Amino acid sequence: MITRLAKSVSLISCLLLLFVPCAVNGQGDAKPAKAAVRADDGLSIVYDVRGKGDTALVFLHGWCGDRTWWKHQLDAFAGDYRVVAVDQAGHGESGKDRKMWSVAGLAGDVQTLITELGLKRVMLVGHSMGGPVSLAAAKRMPDTVLAVIGVDTLHNAEYQFPEEQMKKFLEAFQTDFKGTMRMGIRGMLPEKVDPELLTWLTTRAEGQDPKMALGLMQDMSRLDAKVLLKEAKVPVRCINAAPMTKFAIPTALEVNQKYANFRAVIMEGVGHFPMLEQPAEFNRKLRDVLKEFAPKRN
Repeated sequence: MITRLAKSVSLISCLLLLFVPCAVNGQGDAKPAKAAVRADDGLSIVYDVRGKGDTALVFLHGWCGDRTWWKHQLDAFAGDYRVVAVDQAGHGESGKDRKMWSVAGLAGDVQTLITELGLKRVMLVGHSMGGPVSLAAAKRMPDTVLAVIGVDTLHNAEYQFPEEQMKKFLEAFQTDFKGTMRMGIRGMLPEKVDPELLTWLTTRAEGQDPKMALGLMQDMSRLDAKVLLKEAKVPVRCINAAPMTKFAIPTALEVNQKYANFRAVIMEGVGHFPMLEQPAEFNRKLRDVLKEFAPKRN
């Protein structure tokens, strides 16, 4: 059993990477608030909102994460933006009773949330799975979403995950969800990762609903990133990790630029969770990326 799970680590990490506290410039004057909206199927979507500004940043976590993955970003950007962190359906405190799990469904939830909040200028910041969810949501809201900002995601639009490897990957999770998750998370972080961060991430990831997790991973394996990039029709900017972990995937700029207005900033010395591993540096890079989309002043 252990040998089979160990062999699955590379498969898990590669697939997750395809899709899967320091403040700057002060805080917003709006108090943080937790609220929820109802998705089209009635599921409760929980989110935190704070800050002020004409432009909103909507933060979308990755597969088997939750909105606390953005704990170092919300206050840091609330002085200049309306900031929203979402527990995507099936994750965190949001509802889990959904018949079919898909990226398209999650994108629909994002659209509902943005509409309910009356946000007019939005930049979607999506980590890992949050990248394709953001692209699918941008397609739905062409007059609202200004840009998609991916975080260690959308590395290579032309990469195809082998079907046989996907089968083994799913079997490993079905056999031992928590054990496979623990090895997968460890394989996406540097050797000298903060042990407290490793435990914090692993505890949250392995506590997610296996049915939801497997459903979404099956759907993600069928996604065509080329189509997602093309149909989003917005600039796509990524803050991705330089390949330093065993299972890291290089960012293919020339490939992705065939399908979208795509650029990437590369962070050194981090694994798959740069916003948690080096939050101060990540926030500086994110702020630099956001400058490109600031409203023009007369």
